[in-house]
Amino acid sequence: MFLRFAVRDLTIIAVAIGLWWLLAQRSSGVGVTADFAGVTAGLMLGACAYLLHEWGHLLGALATRSRLKAAQSLRAAFIFSFDSKQNSLAQFLVMSFSGFAATAAVVWAFYVYLPDGLLATRVARGVVLLLAFGGLAVEFPLVLFALRKRAIPRVATVPVRGS
Repeated sequence: MFLRFAVRDLTIIAVAIGLWWLLAQRSSGVGVTADFAGVTAGLMLGACAYLLHEWGHLLGALATRSRLKAAQSLRAAFIFSFDSKQNSLAQFLVMSFSGFAATAAVVWAFYVYLPDGLLATRVARGVVLLLAFGGLAVEFPLVLFALRKRAIPRVATVPVRGS
């Protein structure tokens, strides 16, 4: 199933990069066309940050041989469910920090490589910062709880739709 998710997500990323290539420079102007181009290209590229964040979690889980279950539907927001009963605290922490590291890498790349002065860049950076803040607000307290209690929080297990 992960191969299907990889194909889905790589397709989304390829479309986002294609739209960026076609539209980003048009967002340097003013008017409806520039606004539409900037928002479209920026939102699509920004959405890729979420995908990379989720794949960061998965790669961390796989690297520690965590027990997990792949989502059964390509419509699922999360690509896997982490088994908080069968996995160790160390596996949980690696899985969690791998998602944070992927997000940090995307934030860094957006600020280093995307050209300043484009609405598309500002939208993409805004989306990635919003996602990073949301991830920290939702996921980091779980990590702090795990470190303090030396146990994986039960809410860390995300039910997978269609399973």
